[in-house]
Amino acid sequence: MKCLWRKTFELFRAHFILWAPCCAAALANLLLAWLEKVEIHSVLRWFMTQRSALGGAVPSNLDVAQHRARMVIYPLGFCREFLDVCFFVLAFAMTSKLVGMILNEQRPDLVMALKEIMQRWRGILLFSLKYMLLNGAGAAVFILLTFSPSISNRISELAASKVILYALGLVWEGCLAWLLMPAAIRLLQAPNIVPVSRENRTLGTIFTILAAAVSLVLEFFVGRAEAGIIFENQWELTAATAMNSIVVNAPNVLLFIALALLAYGSIGNENIHSIPEVVLLPPESLSE
Repeated sequence: MKCLWRKTFELFRAHFILWAPCCAAALANLLLAWLEKVEIHSVLRWFMTQRSALGGAVPSNLDVAQHRARMVIYPLGFCREFLDVCFFVLAFAMTSKLVGMILNEQRPDLVMALKEIMQRWRGILLFSLKYMLLNGAGAAVFILLTFSPSISNRISELAASKVILYALGLVWEGCLAWLLMPAAIRLLQAPNIVPVSRENRTLGTIFTILAAAVSLVLEFFVGRAEAGIIFENQWELTAATAMNSIVVNAPNVLLFIALALLAYGSIGNENIHSIPEVVLLPPESLSE
């Protein structure tokens, strides 16, 4: 564990190019969120206005307009969430490819990494879909258990508090990581893979929980700091939001590097010889 953390932080500190995929994914998701808001407003305006026989615009029935708008907004939100996940899965795979280049003493190349990763676009889409389905199933179970008529109001109020939600979120993040860790590591490996070891699965899950916890702490402090600042124009607000998003997602860079090291350490002997032993340690030593 200490060796894996030391090597992860060393790569994180020494190679800023490893930050690029995750930062790009965070900024792309901000752009998607902005586009979604614009599209939602356009959809609402469209359904709130109808044309009269004389060609003029007259307000439509509010309830009917909202119902019709939801039929478009909900699928739009699902697509946006799916693209959010895809961007981070793509960043995850690109970070792993860059780590492999560094470990093989090659010059890390973002364009080359992207070209090689896009050859696995089916795997990236499938993994993103698995993540969304499992996450959605967990959220649905939580809502059913929390707001069921058989549950007392006191328990429902406790479950809705931020502290409980954050704690349950970390627990679910660990469960989700444990379930998806074999698929995540296989996504980074060559086709001739071996089963993911229990040690690597456990280490990956621990790093996922730690990264999620640090992100929550950073999000809290960033939110507190942002609340005390008055922005004079929209450009300042946009720049601050982008910077805050990069800061909050910084732990994901560490997580992606750590999972990349675990994935390369899990490759069979015929592939591990291509990576210098002084740089990438075998899985047994990573778990010490």
